[in-house]
Amino acid sequence: GFVAVLVLGATGYLGVVHRALAGPIGAVGGVASALAAAFGVALALRRR
Repeated sequence: GFVAVLVLGATGYLGVVHRALAGPIGAVGGVASALAAAFGVALALRRR
């Protein structure tokens, strides 16, 4: 749980940095973050 939050937080931070550097890269990072979040939630629900 905590690890997933840290990973998502780091991914979100990188997404913001990339977005500041380049729009397309930021967009890809945002999509990746959303997919990672959905995957993390699915795993959390399965573990419960």
